[in-house]
Amino acid sequence: MTGSAMILGAVLGVRAIPVLLLAPISGVAADRFPRRLLLQGSQALAAIVSFTVGIALALDIVSTWMLFAFTLLMGASNVMDRPARFTTAFELVPREIAMRAVALNTIGFSLARVISPAAAGYLIAWVGSAGSFFVQGALYAASGLLVLAVTFPPPRAKPERSALADMLEGLRYAASDRRTRLLIALGALPYLLLIPVWSTLFPIYAKDEFIAGPQGLGLLLTTVGAGGIVGGFIANALAHAERQALLQALWIVVMAAAILGVAASPTLPVAALCGFIGGAAEMAHTASNLATLQMSAPDAMRGRIASITMLYPAMISTGAFLAGPLAELFGVRGASVALAVTSITAVAVLYLAAPHLKEMRLK
Repeated sequence: MTGSAMILGAVLGVRAIPVLLLAPISGVAADRFPRRLLLQGSQALAAIVSFTVGIALALDIVSTWMLFAFTLLMGASNVMDRPARFTTAFELVPREIAMRAVALNTIGFSLARVISPAAAGYLIAWVGSAGSFFVQGALYAASGLLVLAVTFPPPRAKPERSALADMLEGLRYAASDRRTRLLIALGALPYLLLIPVWSTLFPIYAKDEFIAGPQGLGLLLTTVGAGGIVGGFIANALAHAERQALLQALWIVVMAAAILGVAASPTLPVAALCGFIGGAAEMAHTASNLATLQMSAPDAMRGRIASITMLYPAMISTGAFLAGPLAELFGVRGASVALAVTSITAVAVLYLAAPHLKEMRLK
């Protein structure tokens, strides 16, 4: 529409705004209001927005401001959805298999990460961009209807305090509880230093290092997503391991080692194999971190703690600001090494400075 890479980047970048502004509020909502209504409301909003953009595209009246509005509203839908979705898993299954529930959820997201880009490409080729938005809207609507089939436990009584007081209580708890602080640090670290390699540096690898073009980039990203599926199954298999914090630290080291392998790869297939290992480690780490945070949080505060994890993806944008200049200074391989080594160093510091990293066990 515009031929401007800057505007394209801005449209994608505003996705972080709803997360930063609404994540703490969405956590309070997940703790105070019926999860069914929150899940249905989020899917209804996503469906309406998708259908609206589809109609605008079909009538050829879409404009740049609509794309910004679409991105902001879809971001708000995700913010409303995720804390309610994550915390619901712990209300629908026994506590002893809650880790498996989160792992299965992670597998679902990983499958979407592999399948959805290809599906979208075929949809656009067959029915056009407007048609693909109509299909997307129909799927969101179907998701909202499926919630009707779920039997939710009775909602907890609403507290007498204000929503603001609840939000501040959640933030104070996250800042003061040493287990929660450590788990959030372990959760955010790969999003800040390692995951940006996939989105920021892989395009440079494909174009300049392996001379592979878009097909090579697609291979690299697909193998990361495929590794994520395997990582979900690994997390499921390790669901009963007691020292989940130590496992998360180990997964960060494995992911960093995979990125070092990418930096040393002589060919695209070797780099893809390393990406597969890194994707598996990423998803195993994420599933463990999300589940452990939920299991460590008080029942009445679970939604607020879940909402903090929504800030993790915002770290990817911050990490991109680090990865880009590092690639300019040291080249893409040097930047990868710098980010991986920094991550391993950070894990070593946490291991030495936080004795409860070794001692922490699931309650």
